Amino acid sequence: MIQIKHLSKAFGKLSVFDDTDFSFPGRGLICLLGASGSGKSTLFNLLAGFDRNYTGEITVRGTDIRQLSEADLCAYRREDVGFVFQNYHLLSGYTALDNVMLACELNAEGKEQNLRSAQNLLQTLGLGNKQNAKIEDLSGGQKQRVAIARALINNPSMVLADEPTGALDRSNASEMMSLLKEISKDRLVIVITHDKKVCEFADEIIQIKEGKILKTEPDKEEIVHKHELRPIAAGRSVKPNLRKLAFKNFSIRLMRYLAVSLAVSIGTLGFILSLSSGNIMNQAIADFKDKNSAFNNGYIKTEDMNTVFAMLQKDVRLENVYQQYILKDITLTMNGKSEVMAAKYPLPKATESMAFGHMPARGKNEIVVSPSLAKKFTGDLSKLIGQKLILTYNGKQYSQTVAGIFNAYYDDFFVSSDVEQALYEGINNEESYSISYDVINFEDIVQVSEDLRLENIESKNASKEVLALQNTFQGLKQLFLVVSCLILLICIGLSMLLLFKLQNARYKEVGLLAALGFHKKMIRKVILNEYACLSAAAVVLNGILIAALDLASRLYEIPVQISGIQIAASILSTVLMIIVMSMLASYRLIHTEPAQALRK
Repeated sequence: MIQIKHLSKAFGKLSVFDDTDFSFPGRGLICLLGASGSGKSTLFNLLAGFDRNYTGEITVRGTDIRQLSEADLCAYRREDVGFVFQNYHLLSGYTALDNVMLACELNAEGKEQNLRSAQNLLQTLGLGNKQNAKIEDLSGGQKQRVAIARALINNPSMVLADEPTGALDRSNASEMMSLLKEISKDRLVIVITHDKKVCEFADEIIQIKEGKILKTEPDKEEIVHKHELRPIAAGRSVKPNLRKLAFKNFSIRLMRYLAVSLAVSIGTLGFILSLSSGNIMNQAIADFKDKNSAFNNGYIKTEDMNTVFAMLQKDVRLENVYQQYILKDITLTMNGKSEVMAAKYPLPKATESMAFGHMPARGKNEIVVSPSLAKKFTGDLSKLIGQKLILTYNGKQYSQTVAGIFNAYYDDFFVSSDVEQALYEGINNEESYSISYDVINFEDIVQVSEDLRLENIESKNASKEVLALQNTFQGLKQLFLVVSCLILLICIGLSMLLLFKLQNARYKEVGLLAALGFHKKMIRKVILNEYACLSAAAVVLNGILIAALDLASRLYEIPVQISGIQIAASILSTVLMIIVMSMLASYRLIHTEPAQALRK
């Protein structure tokens, strides 16, 4: 059935086979005896098609297996070769029946037929009552029987057994060899071993010496080629349920995958929490700007009033640019009490500090007064905020709401720029006292002041205070960003560690799938489908953590501000991180050759 012609194989300068020829029979138990390093595993890999880097020919029923396409080679392993390994290579978390059924995923039989065949095999091998037992709960001998059932489920023409008794005691080893002997009656069984006791069951014993495959004992009986001489299977289009297999693998490794999902979710949650802190800070900055609109105000008193005024009007960064005048005989009335101010001089708003409340906002008809002026209307200054005050000038009345009290030792007040400009209406042919302007954007205050300084124009404003605030805000933003990135990197690193550790434990599983006829594309799809489940789990956990955070913020009044865009971004980033990390963690796993994977 198997013919080896002019086979030569070397690893570097070490020659294992040197132009050797050998013919295996169609059935019987053949023992390949030899110590470690003698070439037994190399021959095993060559016969299995795991290693095709050699010269010469290995033909199985007239077909050179080195010339097979990947699909045909997988079909060859699936339908013509059964594998039995020293360490069983059974999948933990699977039942005995599941492990046998795994070998049926790619055959053309129906599910019901495969299930009956697997159950009958396990029954025949004395495991009828262990079909639904997890592999972890079986003894060594029982595990090896499951492995044999898996090797026979597709009725292969030969069985390759690599040290099948290596993990068994002598009693179980003899029982196992008796079983393999029985199996060899209608197919070829090649047993690789270093145990001479095992060879007592052999029909033929061979060894590798000086690059040749040699018989060491005469045939015990003539071995006839009675196994059906069907051609090597072509790569038929069999579509296994890879999603189902992936979901089962995910379920078995659920806790480890959940640990990865939790680490990624915590990382993204920490990141958006930092963003939330940034949102809160930005809101605080916005509130500060609203309550301190006077910071945007500038005040200029200069000899060349008209030239400066014309220049300011052209600056697109400014608004409410107007000339100010001295107002005389202004009457303020509140609660039936009136106070007449002989003269009201324009003064800079930005340099005043507030004792209570805030400077008047444009369009809100607000006024702030000094303490000495406030005391003329009430003895309790704290109750003054929010009360109505009537300002009368040139026969016109302006109803104003007291917005605050500013620190000044003299009688004075400030109104909003729109009200102030209304007061100046009708003033003609008088020399202006000063110029007032407002910077539209808070961020431009410092630059506007600097530009005026370069023009030798002195402006009284809050640019120094604003610069200090901007530096503080910028420092806090950078701090939040650094903390966010640090949390994210730590969690990504932990997730990568868990994923690499998880994948490093799966090499033998990948090697086993290759031995069962799964090609690399199928194995890749199984793993990618597992990662799709992992991504879904991470998204769900991410959503649960965000919901829990929102609930906690409501119950304990913790200030948390997370926008919908940030939530969507965190979910999307979670999925992307899982995909990238998964691809990195599984790259070597997917691209490792079957023989190498089985040895890990």
